[in-house]
Amino acid sequence: MAPSLPQPPPVRQLSSDEIAEVLSLDIPAHLGTLAASGFPRITSIWFLYEDGVFYMTSVRGRRHLADLARDPRAVVWVDTEGPPPERANRQVGGRGVAQVYRDVDGRWTRRITLKYVPGPEGEQRAAVRASMGRWVIALKPDRLIAIGA
Repeated sequence: MAPSLPQPPPVRQLSSDEIAEVLSLDIPAHLGTLAASGFPRITSIWFLYEDGVFYMTSVRGRRHLADLARDPRAVVWVDTEGPPPERANRQVGGRGVAQVYRDVDGRWTRRITLKYVPGPEGEQRAAVRASMGRWVIALKPDRLIAIGA
């Protein structure tokens, strides 16, 4: 008889504090779009979550922007994994219809950049990124899914 494998911890709903913590981390989200072939495309992307909306920015010519122009349905997912041996994880995300529009004044690009690169270096990088003529991807999930194990 084969030895029994340990049972994984049960999935649980995250508290509002845990959700806020995960969404404030300087880790990328995973944006899922539908390629022209119909297969999913996953893009790692910096984000901010504010008032129930995930905000991301991107530059012209990126495939995920073309995907969203053709079909605005998308998913965004943020996940963390703790250290071994438990590797406890927390996941927050959802699906919805994305809106894409110009980041005319660079506001979203600056804010998102400073989340990931703070201080003077972040200010410089934010200015360069904002000058690129970026596009905002705003995704308000139909519902927020927030689970952990």
